[in-house]
Amino acid sequence: MASDSALPPVIGAIADDQDGKPLGTVTAVFLDDVTGQPTWVGLTPGLHAHTDTDEVPVIAPVSGSDLVDGRLRLSVSAAAVGAAPRASQPDRLTPAEETTLRAHYAGASPRATTGAAADSAMTRSEEQLDVTTVVEPWTRAVLRIEEVTEEVMVPVTVTRQRARIEHLPLTTRDSARDAGAPGSRRETSTSEWVTLYADEPVVTVERRPAERVRLATSWVTEQTTVSDQLRKEQVELTTTDTL
Repeated sequence: MASDSALPPVIGAIADDQDGKPLGTVTAVFLDDVTGQPTWVGLTPGLHAHTDTDEVPVIAPVSGSDLVDGRLRLSVSAAAVGAAPRASQPDRLTPAEETTLRAHYAGASPRATTGAAADSAMTRSEEQLDVTTVVEPWTRAVLRIEEVTEEVMVPVTVTRQRARIEHLPLTTRDSARDAGAPGSRRETSTSEWVTLYADEPVVTVERRPAERVRLATSWVTEQTTVSDQLRKEQVELTTTDTL
């Protein structure tokens, strides 16, 4: 489809090739039947537009072109434009003609190849997770002294007195003194009480400084996992029977 109002600044502009060589005047803009976007321009050789609307223009791709100060700089060479196949109608390109033109400009120059590829390729975007770290306050700590009670067992050696019986042999004098009448029994006798002594543990608790402590900080490294919901674009192909 051709339109004279799709790009008003383009119609009547002087078209140059990729090196700045004048090619002619833009007399038509061909729009895509599906998207409505301009894809081709029709050029009339020479620097002035022709008034004959039935004249078939030379077709050049719009992709990669720049419009600066009323001049349209194309992304193809003058040789490629001159050798481009002509359209059968001045105001319309058939699907077969567009295919032929794309193939022609795809093999004509590197810049044209980029433009042709851009007609059928698109950029798919997706979100990516970029994780960094930042130092922030995490918690607060303070030293406190608390008394705790624990049982301590300390071995102690103690000494005590023990009573025992000692037997001494009698002398002749002792025997004569202690001897009684023959066949008589002696009365029961006991000795005096004797006090025995023993060591007793004495426990004394004394508070003494045990150690010095202070609050210190250090860095530790650990592995953690960060998760988030990311969005990405998916490419779907939609076909239509309409040409």
